[in-house]
Amino acid sequence: MNVKLSNFAPFLSWMRRYRRPHFQADLSAGLTVAVVALPQSMAYALIAGLPVQYGLYASIVPTLVACLWGSSAHLITGPTTAVSLVIFSALKNLAPPGSPAFIELAFWLAAFSGLIQIGMGAARMGNLLDFVSRSVLLGFTAGAAVLIAFKQLPGLFGLTVPKGGHLVTTLFHLLGTLHQSHLITLGLGVITMAVILILKKIRPAWPGTLFALVLVGLLVHIFRLDSRGVAVIGAVPRSLPPFHLPSWDALDNLGQLVSGALAIALLGLVEAVSIAKSISDQTRQRLNINREFAGQGLANLSAAIFSGFPVSGSFTRSAVNFRSGARTPLSGVLSALAVAATVLAAAPLAGILPLAGLAGVLVLVAYDMIHWADLKRTIRATRADAAVLVVTFLSTLLLNIEFAIYVGVLLSIGLHLAKTSRPRIYEEIPDFLTGKMKPAGLADSCPQVDIVYIEGSLFFGSAAFVQEDLLRRLRNHPRAVALLIRMHRINTLDASGVHVLGLLLEEVRRRGGDMYLAGVNQRVFEVFRDSGFLRELGETHLRDTTGSAIRQAMRETFFPEDCSACELNIFQECPDLKKGRWETLGKGVKARTCALPARKAAADTGPPSGLKGSAS
Repeated sequence: MNVKLSNFAPFLSWMRRYRRPHFQADLSAGLTVAVVALPQSMAYALIAGLPVQYGLYASIVPTLVACLWGSSAHLITGPTTAVSLVIFSALKNLAPPGSPAFIELAFWLAAFSGLIQIGMGAARMGNLLDFVSRSVLLGFTAGAAVLIAFKQLPGLFGLTVPKGGHLVTTLFHLLGTLHQSHLITLGLGVITMAVILILKKIRPAWPGTLFALVLVGLLVHIFRLDSRGVAVIGAVPRSLPPFHLPSWDALDNLGQLVSGALAIALLGLVEAVSIAKSISDQTRQRLNINREFAGQGLANLSAAIFSGFPVSGSFTRSAVNFRSGARTPLSGVLSALAVAATVLAAAPLAGILPLAGLAGVLVLVAYDMIHWADLKRTIRATRADAAVLVVTFLSTLLLNIEFAIYVGVLLSIGLHLAKTSRPRIYEEIPDFLTGKMKPAGLADSCPQVDIVYIEGSLFFGSAAFVQEDLLRRLRNHPRAVALLIRMHRINTLDASGVHVLGLLLEEVRRRGGDMYLAGVNQRVFEVFRDSGFLRELGETHLRDTTGSAIRQAMRETFFPEDCSACELNIFQECPDLKKGRWETLGKGVKARTCALPARKAAADTGPPSGLKGSAS
């Protein structure tokens, strides 16, 4: 077994190719990302119900680990709004937010979500995310944005509301106490939002969030507003992320932690991979999704032991990294080091930041989370997309937020299975002049053969539907002795599909006929061969073209009595067959002369459409 060092240290591959000219671009991008990460990390920690320093810690070691062990050159990992909201939702009923017990639970949540992600990467489950539709992500993000903005309103207005209440009851309580708003606090929040919006319009390249928080922090310090009722962040320790193993006492709530960790793992991977793919589409970088799973998992494990909380790919910081000209993952490493240096140098200064300022930042972040154009496009696209989006959105608002993720994913998968379990099946006949296949009309199908075209997969989810449809067609054609299935568009076949074909084969052979398959691809052929169905059917009954399958069915199954009595000309051979010229099907071909008892029983039901009399 050839084990490469790069399998355990994938960063060595790009480090060996690193060139000095790349460093200046990576350094510039890394410092720019750090400027954005500082205020965001503190704000997202508040969403998660944690002291702000844990958001800073989560932007150091996890960011560095994800850049080194991931596969994207531009993805920046750290605290995100959606994951932070799931953290709060998963833990709020287990311990008071911000308490030591709550913090320990957040560490374990990071550890479990990291282990789940690493396991998914090791099992090469990268394609699993294809089943999480865009509608789920849009609905969840919109719902999370509403919850985040709503949660910041008390801090923005300087009000106190009961924690843990339902959305509706908390809203009524907030409206009832709105007249008690602290105007200075509200003013600081409004100033924060105004500065961000103005700079975004006139100087979009500037770090508007950082400028706004510095401004309101200076106002608090100069006018001593903290002594006039303005709530501030408070002391932030000047230290690097401390190494800390989570306490085993927190595992009393293991079941609830694992449930929340699974939701965070899935959401985090969807976020990270979606961001990485969107950037790689522009850079033409080839991603290794399974390695990205492992990188995200290791980042969460490092967050658990270096005083962080669950993390994921950040769209804002990744976009800033890409637009700033980053060339390699070293830009993310440098951003983490810059955040660490800032914490050591200026952490105490963050203590004077007003909570209303961070609340204003988060309100604007929540608004930016809602992709209005994508929402409109998705709702208009299909009913299934609209249903998934709306149900996920409402579940996010009204249910536990981690459960809302499961609802959206399961509904998305369920609707996909419902669609694929109903393949399109229709009867065809050849054009009399050209021989090309076309849909059959109500009165122009051959009484002796059913030619059906199946578009879709023949697997356990669609087997019952296909069986019932084809048996119904055979019941409606009691004199049909041949069933020809065109399989050109069947790419997936499993044991359930083989079982259905076996039942159909038994039915047509009971009538004294047989079944033929045309256009079978290599993958489906291998299923036939390995399951033993090919031996049961007969290799000669698999034909490359529909025309050759039709002629074989005529030679082996058609009854001359039915042909001579038929008024229709479906096939080009029909005129000759009506006159008994069976040699038109090949030299030495003779008409059948034996009618089985089952055939006579079918004749007793009366002549089918297109026949003048009954055949014996």
